[in-house]
Amino acid sequence: MGEHYKVARVPVIKKQSLAAYDPRVVEGTGISMMTTAQGADHTTGALLTLDTKDMSTAQVVAASFDIQTAWAAVDSLGLCIFGRAVTAASTELIVTALNDAHGTQLDAAFMRNLGLEALKMERAFNREAGFTERDDELPAFFYNEPLAPTNRKARHHSAEINRCMEQLLADAAV
Repeated sequence: MGEHYKVARVPVIKKQSLAAYDPRVVEGTGISMMTTAQGADHTTGALLTLDTKDMSTAQVVAASFDIQTAWAAVDSLGLCIFGRAVTAASTELIVTALNDAHGTQLDAAFMRNLGLEALKMERAFNREAGFTERDDELPAFFYNEPLAPTNRKARHHSAEINRCMEQLLADAAV
């Protein structure tokens, strides 16, 4: 819509509208929204209480990566988004329940590996669909306009974020 009407100040990532969390203030969630395959999806890795003020891009990306990995696993199993506070803290319980229900022998690493595999497939899908690093970048006004009352501007760019994310994915065992 913004493109059609030539509106320059549209809060989107991958042409998906930001739901609520301004990436100038909630930087961890902003990075999750920038790197998620869905674009601007705050449900992929909300880090609402993470104090990023003194953190480097690599540190914030690592925190985002960890939460995205955990949530991708839960999403892959079809578990409710609102139950993540329980499921994220009870991965052993989930693996035990899966083993008991299906007669499998999944180990403790199953949830993390499932999340990592999902993240890798989502990123590969987006690249094949034609999304580029440019699609991951926040609109310019986030970098140029301070947000009151903190007067913070976005400080993390997609090129560095994606380098960090690719390194974390490459280093992760699946």
